[in-house]
Amino acid sequence: MKIDKNRYDRQIRVPQIGLAGQEKLANSRVLIVGCGALGTYAAEQLTRAGVGHLFLIDPDIVEKSNLQRQALFTTADVEFSHFKVFAAREALLAINPEVTITARNESFEHTLFDDFGKLDLVLDCTDNFLARELINEFCLHHDLPFVFASAAGTSGQVMALKPRFGPCLSCIFPDLIELERNCETIGVVTSLIPLISGIEVSLALQILVTPSVVDWETMHIVENWPLNFAQFSIKKQKSCPCCSRDFSVSTDRNLRLERSCGGVYQSTLTHFNFEKFEQFCQMKQWNLKSNSLVLLVKFEHYEITIFRKGRILFYHFEEENVAQKIFEQIINL
Repeated sequence: MKIDKNRYDRQIRVPQIGLAGQEKLANSRVLIVGCGALGTYAAEQLTRAGVGHLFLIDPDIVEKSNLQRQALFTTADVEFSHFKVFAAREALLAINPEVTITARNESFEHTLFDDFGKLDLVLDCTDNFLARELINEFCLHHDLPFVFASAAGTSGQVMALKPRFGPCLSCIFPDLIELERNCETIGVVTSLIPLISGIEVSLALQILVTPSVVDWETMHIVENWPLNFAQFSIKKQKSCPCCSRDFSVSTDRNLRLERSCGGVYQSTLTHFNFEKFEQFCQMKQWNLKSNSLVLLVKFEHYEITIFRKGRILFYHFEEENVAQKIFEQIINL
């Protein structure tokens, strides 16, 4: 991407960035998961900052209730039921046509087989811990940094993470399934979103330009009513079930699935025989797709995603006993 020095003049003048830093941004590729409140604000800032290639992932269409807190969208997007990623791409290219925007109107778990090429950073702009857990697994597997951000009510949290180096998301929140059970929507104050997304983008720019200055062990907490800022230090946990998993003891037997607020059943396997599972799928005549990170099984209207590190997710299972029966077959292979 060729640098338009006039467009980025005020940013190039900042000593921490300069022309060399601007060139790094121009050659960067950033994946943004979630194109809602945090995602649209973050995407706009990165587009204005001159990040060369943005990948946007979100399955939803624009709704009227989005307009209170989500940038880039208009009433016309609501009236025509535009997908968020496509409406956002159009708005972003109007701001800066020099940036490449790739839009995927699907859930993140369905993009795990996509070839994004070399990524430099992932931004977590989702609104649920199940999606965040998938991002954590993805970044751990590919040795990628990501920035975790959340905003609800009048408070938010932001943290830069590099799972193979410092704490991963499971180190910070050991009981992600328990957190995911809290489905109640508590709303969000409009002014909180640019505050949190600004911190998220600030960390993103540091990672892309000068990663050596990034603090990978500090959680930033923001309360905006009344306004207050706090920081907490978090260390990598030796007993983390994700990045430091101990496979010495099996706990698979007699496990039950946990239901997330999105209707997805989930669990973690400490032992799993992939070869037997593939044979099992062939016997059942299930469609199986796999790569070095994950296996995806489809049959009838059901989907099962299994990460090779043990996370298992059941999608579109309306009845828990059906998912549980298949789960028991899998753990007993």
